Amino acid sequence: MAKRIKNTAAGVVASKATLYRILLIAVLVITLPVLLGFAYLALLRDAGLQDRHTRAAVNIIASEQARALAQVAGDLRMRLQQVADSALGQQLLLADEAAAEPLERQILRLFPEFSEVRALLLSDLGTASLSGSSHQLRNHIELDLVRRATAGDPSQPETYRADGQIYTSMAQLVRSDASPGRQTVILGTFDNALIPRWLELADPANGQVTLTQSHIQNGVDLITVGSADAGGERYRVVYTVPDTSWQLEFTPSDALIAQFQVTRLPLLLILTVILLGLAGGLLLLVSRIPGLLASDVAQIIRGAGLRGQVQLHLPHLVPLGEHLRTLLTEHRGHSAVDDDEDEVEGPEAPKSSQADNHLMHPLFQRTPLVEEDPVEDTRDDDLDTMDVTQEPVLNAEEFLPAQIFRAYDIRGNAERELGDTTVSLIGRALGTIAAENGENTLIVGADGRTSSPRIKSALIKALLSTGRDVIDIGVVPTPLLYYATRTLQTRSGVMITGSHNPATANGLKIVLKNAPSAAGLMQRIRDTALGGDFREGRGTLSKADPLPAYLEEIISDITLPVPLKVVVDAGNGATSEIAPQLFAELGCDVMQLYCEMDGRFPNRSPDTSREENLADLAAAVRHNRADLGVAFDGDGDRVAVVTGSGRILRTDQLMMLYVEDVVSRNPGTDVVFDVKCSRNLGQLIVEHGGRPVLSKTGHAFMREKMVETNALLGGEFSGHIFFGERWHGFDDGMYAAVRLAEILSNQNQSLDELLDALPQSANTPEILIPVPDADKFALVRQLIDGAYFPEGKVNTLDGLRVDFNDGWGLVRASNTSAALTARFEASTAERLRAIMADFRDQMAVVSPQLTLPE
Repeated sequence: MAKRIKNTAAGVVASKATLYRILLIAVLVITLPVLLGFAYLALLRDAGLQDRHTRAAVNIIASEQARALAQVAGDLRMRLQQVADSALGQQLLLADEAAAEPLERQILRLFPEFSEVRALLLSDLGTASLSGSSHQLRNHIELDLVRRATAGDPSQPETYRADGQIYTSMAQLVRSDASPGRQTVILGTFDNALIPRWLELADPANGQVTLTQSHIQNGVDLITVGSADAGGERYRVVYTVPDTSWQLEFTPSDALIAQFQVTRLPLLLILTVILLGLAGGLLLLVSRIPGLLASDVAQIIRGAGLRGQVQLHLPHLVPLGEHLRTLLTEHRGHSAVDDDEDEVEGPEAPKSSQADNHLMHPLFQRTPLVEEDPVEDTRDDDLDTMDVTQEPVLNAEEFLPAQIFRAYDIRGNAERELGDTTVSLIGRALGTIAAENGENTLIVGADGRTSSPRIKSALIKALLSTGRDVIDIGVVPTPLLYYATRTLQTRSGVMITGSHNPATANGLKIVLKNAPSAAGLMQRIRDTALGGDFREGRGTLSKADPLPAYLEEIISDITLPVPLKVVVDAGNGATSEIAPQLFAELGCDVMQLYCEMDGRFPNRSPDTSREENLADLAAAVRHNRADLGVAFDGDGDRVAVVTGSGRILRTDQLMMLYVEDVVSRNPGTDVVFDVKCSRNLGQLIVEHGGRPVLSKTGHAFMREKMVETNALLGGEFSGHIFFGERWHGFDDGMYAAVRLAEILSNQNQSLDELLDALPQSANTPEILIPVPDADKFALVRQLIDGAYFPEGKVNTLDGLRVDFNDGWGLVRASNTSAALTARFEASTAERLRAIMADFRDQMAVVSPQLTLPE
C-alpha cells in the first residue's frame, strides 16, 4: 500500500509514489521502442544481411563453377564437331573397323581429355549393337548416346555406371552428303581424373563442390572437391550445368560463412550511449520536477491573498493560483471554521495566522472519499422469475485434439475423437478457408463405414453454415471424390473415410483447389477452428453421381484383347459394387470375394498393405485358376495384386511392370516412388530411359511430387498408384488394377512369368513396430542423431534410410498410425540379415521397444 502524507489541518492526502510511477512509465515508453529497434537491427536486420550476403556469395561461386563446366563441355562439343567435319572425320566415315583403329588413335591424340575414343560404324539401319565387336557398347546409356547423336541432338556429356566403374562419354555423328548411306559415331570417354581440375576452387577452404549426374537415383557422385562443415548445410545450393545432365552442388564452409558475419559491437556501443543519455535525462527530471512543484505551491500559497504578480515555473499550476485568488476575493472577511467543526488529530493545533485563514474556508473542507451509507440494491430479488438460460461456453481445445490432425488428413476414433461438435468445428473452419481461397462449392463423399453417415451430416451442415454450397455424391470410393473434383464444376471436396484403418476409425481426406491435403492445411484448419472466427452464410445442398462418367472414361481408355479371369476382393469396402462392375464391363470373367458393402469389415481388415490380409484372395485365385486377383482397401485408393499361383506382387514389383509399359512410350519421363521401394525399381527406370524421383512416403507427398515433376507415373509401397498418362494423376486403386489387366492381356506370358523376369532380391515386407503416437517422431530423430553406418550412405528424406553397395534399410515414422515402419533389401539373404542386425543393434540403443523380427 502506498505511503500517504496527511495534512491534519485541511485533510488533504497525496501519494509519494504517483510521480515515480509516471516517471517509470515514461522510462518504459522511451526505452522500449529504442530497445526493440536495436533488437530488430541486431537480431533480424543484421542476421538477414548476413544471410543474404552469404547466399549471394554461395550462388556466385556455384554459378561460376557451373558456367566453367558448361564452357568445358561446350569446347569439347565444338572440337568434336570440327573433327567430324574435317578430312579425318571423312576418312573415318569411309573406313572399315580395321582401318578405323589408327584414325581413332589420331583423334585420341587431339583430345587429351579422353581416355579412349571409339568409332562406331552404324549399320544401314542406323543402329549399333551392345555387343559383337571390339567396339561393343557397355550398356543402354551408351546406346542412347549413339541414338541421340544419330538423331542430330547436340552432344552432351553423359555419366553412367558400368562394371563397377563410373564413365563419362560424349558422342558425335560423322556423315557426308557424298556418302548418304554411311554414318559413323565418334564416342569419346573422359579421363575422370580431369574432373577435379575442372572443379578446383580459387580457395578450397571456401567449401565443398560435388558433381552429380542429375537423373540417376540419388545422384551419381562424380567427384567431390574441398570440404564443408555442418553449418554450411543451410546454404547448400544445386546448379544444373547448362547443356549437360550434370548437377553441381556447393556447400560453403564455416570459414566462408564467417567472412560475412556482421559485428554488433558498434551497434551495442551506440545503444549504450543512447540509453545512458536517456537515463541521465530522466534522472534530471526526477530530481528537478519535485523541487519545482514544491516551489510553485509555496508561491501560490504565499501569493494567494496578495495583489501583486506571482511568478511560477510550471504554467499548469497558473489556473490553481488564479482560482485561489478568486475564492479569497469572493469570501473576504468570512470567519474561519470553528475548531469543533473539524477536530485536528493529535495535540492542539496552533492558531493560524491571518495569511493562512483562507485554507479554512468551507470550500476546502474534506469530502469523504467513500460513501458512508450503503448503496441501495436495485436488482430484482426474485431471480427465479428471470430467464437466465445461457448458451454453454465451448472449449474448442477439448474437441480438437492435436493427434487427429495427421500429416495430410484428419483421422481418429469415430466415436471418441470425431463427435458431431468436432466435425462441426472442422467443417466450419474448412468452409472459412475455402471461402478465403475463392472456393464457393465443395463436393462431399463418404465410404461405407457405420459412422460415416453421421459424420457426413454434421460436416455438410457446418459447410452450409459458412455460405459454401455442397454437392453430395453419396457413398463412393475415394477415387470417385477425386474424379468429381476434376470433372464437376468445383475443384474442392472432402471424403469421409477411415481408409485402410479398422472399422472403429474414420477421418477426412481434403482436396482444396485440386491440391492434396498437407500438414500446413491440417494445422491451418485446426488453428481456424480454435480461433472460432468463421464465415457465416447459407449455402445450398445438391446431389450428383459421378460414377457413370467415371466408368465410361475408363472403359473407353482400357483395351483388353484377351478377356481375363479376375478375382475381385473388395473387403466389404467402398469398391464392393463398382470394382466388379468395372472389370465385367471390360469383358473379364469376374469372381467376387467380399463384395457386399459392410462398414464393420467382418471378413478381413481393410488394410491391403498387410500381406496376411490377402490370404483368402490368394486361395480364391488358385482355386478358380484365375489370371490374377486384385484387392482394395476400405476406400479404394490402394490396390494389392496376387498372381495366378497365389504369389503376392509387392507394389514396387508392380511398379516395374508399369514402368516397362509407360516409360517405353514416354522416354525421359520422371517416375516417382517412395523411400520404401526397392532400389531395383530405380535401376529399371533408368534402363528404360526414365528418370527416377525419390519421394517421402504418403499419398499427399507423392501427388505433390508428381505435380512438381510433371511425372507420368508414381507409386507408393503401400499400394497407392498414380497415373499421369491417360488418367488424372490421382491415386486410384481400381484404375491401376485395370491398367495391369491391360498389360497382362497384351502379353503372351502369365503374371507369374512377368514377375519372374523382373530383377530379384532378398527383401522384407513392410514391418510395423508399434510405438506411442506421441513418441514416434522423436524416436526416429534419436535414431537419426545416433546413426553410425560407416559403410552406408544415410538419407533422411523420410526417416532413416541407409544405402549400401549391396542393399539398404529403412526406419521411419508412420504418417497414419501409432507405429514405426521398416523395410530392408539386399542382394542375398545373408546380407539382408546382416543389415537388419546392424539396424537392430542401433535401434536397441534408442529404446528397448524398437525391435525387429529375426
